[in-house]
Amino acid sequence: MKTINFKLQRMSGEEDLALSYDELLVIGYAGRNMEKTMEHIKELEEQLGVPAPKKIPTIFECSHELLTQEKDIKFVGSKTSGEVEYVIVLYNDNIYIGLGSDHTDRELESVSVPKAKQVCPKPISKELWDYNDLKDHWDRIKLISYQTINGVEEVYQDGTLADILPVEKILEELKERVGDIKNSIIYSGTVPLLKGFAYGDNFRCMMVDEVLNRTIALDYNVQVISEEER
Repeated sequence: MKTINFKLQRMSGEEDLALSYDELLVIGYAGRNMEKTMEHIKELEEQLGVPAPKKIPTIFECSHELLTQEKDIKFVGSKTSGEVEYVIVLYNDNIYIGLGSDHTDRELESVSVPKAKQVCPKPISKELWDYNDLKDHWDRIKLISYQTINGVEEVYQDGTLADILPVEKILEELKERVGDIKNSIIYSGTVPLLKGFAYGDNFRCMMVDEVLNRTIALDYNVQVISEEER
């Protein structure tokens, strides 16, 4: 069990939440549109040599130590990239929603998707929202990400939560295939890329709720560790 600190932003106000969690799980291929999901799987096979999954959505268990709220994050290799995702936080029978990036080693992905998920830290926001405040307008909430490449920031992803499986469906899949889970952090899967994979030195993303007029933002720098011995 590991503990991480959040600011829980309810409609009634903000409070500190020190959350102890048992599981860190990452969901893959979680698009709500099955045709587009299969197109993405084919694209990964053709562009990166990533083997097709045996079952979708996929579920990956990750080490607790990967979860981070650091601004500067180091990775081995230059072909790693983030993905904006909503994050389900289960705590004491409550459901909270945060923002995360499933940063992944794209070269290693062609060899082993579980290993590619495991070797990269998983950035997460410092803020959470109460899921009960979001239910009635869930599909309208936006997910947007940007990458800074050679000093120029470009839009990388632009979608809504309607592009991804809803909370209830993800929890249903987990209960069926993993069992009852409590006090867990679950990355949901992502929205489509606008132009294909890119590799920058800064990844910035936002979850925008225009109905309640608020935003959760996440911003981190990507530093490449030299593979040569010193």
